[in-house]
Amino acid sequence: MRDVAFILFWWLMFGGSHIIGSSIPVRTFFINRIGTLGFKCIYSFIALATFIPLCFVFFTHIHVSNLLYTPGYFLQLLAQLLMLVALVILLQSFTTVNPMSTKAELFGRYINTGFGIQRVTRHPQNFAFGLFGLAHLLVNPYLGDWIFFGGFIIYGIVSAMHQDRRILAMGHVQVKQFIADTSALPFAAILSGKQRFGLDEYYPPAIAAAMVLFILLRLLHPMLFGGFGG
Repeated sequence: MRDVAFILFWWLMFGGSHIIGSSIPVRTFFINRIGTLGFKCIYSFIALATFIPLCFVFFTHIHVSNLLYTPGYFLQLLAQLLMLVALVILLQSFTTVNPMSTKAELFGRYINTGFGIQRVTRHPQNFAFGLFGLAHLLVNPYLGDWIFFGGFIIYGIVSAMHQDRRILAMGHVQVKQFIADTSALPFAAILSGKQRFGLDEYYPPAIAAAMVLFILLRLLHPMLFGGFGG
């Protein structure tokens, strides 16, 4: 259980420093003294200084503690499908202007409505990492693995909620409108009639790149990380 506790500790360090560091009092304090760019640099350094140890502890303690169940063929197939979807969402998020991003904050590139993947969720990267966590959680049925991969799901939800509340409290008026017209919960804005799917707004090369990346990861995964096929 000590190894499991180490994984949990570093998740709390990474997630906690992210949430506290992006809270209004802390970010306002540092931005007033060293500017937005300086704050973002420190914020990124702390993220790396906590995420790298988290990954190191996990990869040196894979499959620790209790075996919870034995994943069958269906779960392995489902995990691969979720990973393909996660890659498509992630790469689409990189090709879409995000008014809630660091780039928008630094250069004032704001939009007030969803576009492409943002019509599904205004937090596509969080959604992608959540799907990554779920996919790997399904086929890694050990307690330590569940804490590591489950952390991506929990952090994705908590950080999205935290960012929304911060922006609603002090964000640019266009970003507030963006939040009003989109949804954090995937597909909620579409189901409510606020948004359409907007598949015509997706960037085709990013979809092709996601498929190529998925195939490469599928082939190299057993050699790099173990798992299926290895």
